[in-house]
Amino acid sequence: MTRRAGAKPRSLLRHRHFVLLWTGQSASLLGTQITYVAMPLTAVLLLDATPLEAGALVALETLPFLLFGLFVGVLLDRRARRSVMIVADVVRAAALAWIPVGHALGVLNIGQLFVVVFVLGVMTVFFDLAYQSYVPGLVGRDRLPEANGKLELSGSMGQVAGPGAAGLLVSALGAPVAIAVDAVSYVLSFFTTAGLPADEAPKPQPGASALSVRAAIREGFAVIWRQPLLRWFTTAAVIINLFSGALMSVFFLYLIRVLGMGSTQVGLIVAVGSVGALTGALLVGRLTGRFGVGPTLILTMALPGLGYLVLAAVHGHSPAVIAVVAAASFAVQFSVPVFNVTVISFRQVTTPDELLGRVNATARTCALGAYSLGSLLGGALASGAGLRTTVLLGASGTFLAALALLCSPVRAVRRLDAPPADTASTPAPVSGVPIQEQTS
Repeated sequence: MTRRAGAKPRSLLRHRHFVLLWTGQSASLLGTQITYVAMPLTAVLLLDATPLEAGALVALETLPFLLFGLFVGVLLDRRARRSVMIVADVVRAAALAWIPVGHALGVLNIGQLFVVVFVLGVMTVFFDLAYQSYVPGLVGRDRLPEANGKLELSGSMGQVAGPGAAGLLVSALGAPVAIAVDAVSYVLSFFTTAGLPADEAPKPQPGASALSVRAAIREGFAVIWRQPLLRWFTTAAVIINLFSGALMSVFFLYLIRVLGMGSTQVGLIVAVGSVGALTGALLVGRLTGRFGVGPTLILTMALPGLGYLVLAAVHGHSPAVIAVVAAASFAVQFSVPVFNVTVISFRQVTTPDELLGRVNATARTCALGAYSLGSLLGGALASGAGLRTTVLLGASGTFLAALALLCSPVRAVRRLDAPPADTASTPAPVSGVPIQEQTS
């Protein structure tokens, strides 16, 4: 039925299938935030990981995007997406379940942790790309900003509750048991995803079936390259992920070994940072509406550098230091949903369905591949130059992302549906073209 002109659209809270998806993802995102704290604590506190091993562990979370993301994007433009999401949830639950089992048996070691994190990363490549390509067909492209905003809000709420819960669970029961909670969350996500309507494989463009995998991958790059806003969004994501990856690879080591904090204090700092993410998710629409998309993105992309510089400057773990570090974490995390909601929605709205898997894969492979590379470099740098130097260099480099947007057509954009004149003349191609994030 066609909605009357001017009629207010029905809330997605009354969309049964979206609510089902939202429920499963909310649980999964909460579990992911628990593992975000519990996994490195398992490596550092139980397995005595070195800085290089800690960097490798962080890198393995996102390395699969660099290795497989482009190929998965091609696959998802040729088949239904929901079935991929279901399989990914089953494998992720099984992989995480091994950590508490291995610990209980007394055989858990850092090598096994690497394998689990890598398998988790591979399945996340499949799930995330399938998920971002499935949602437009579920809710309709005109509802994507609302859907992405609600999903980002759930992620931010999980970030608020998850790290604090992780700190308590780790203190009371141990990090491996905390990770078991995430395994259960993937089981719940499996059941909710299985209850969603099945989708069909996208209808290919004329002649697309004859394309080689390499040619299909080139299409994903071509769409982003020819659309100036997508190109600059992806560039900014690559820059900030490269330097953030270097810093975050030693973040927990820095808090524990340099500042002398415990697991409860670490969980509190991450939780306060997550309140920043929640605040950003709640305010993204108001900020972009009042100040414009370009100025909002440029200002918020400068926040991580400021927060990380504060982290590099503090000493000790007094209540005042904990408060300052928590405030810095708040500023860093505030920027993430502002960027993610804006960029992901724009990418989904402007990209045809038959290209969406590849465009999502290209953007996320570039961004998360940079994060993985940065994590490896951060671990190596910390081994040679020290943890504080690594944090300082990572903080300084993140400012380059805001500078890149400031020097791009993005600075003139007030609304994504009304780009400036120099970008409007180069629309995203919709057919016959040989085309992220976490901070996207």
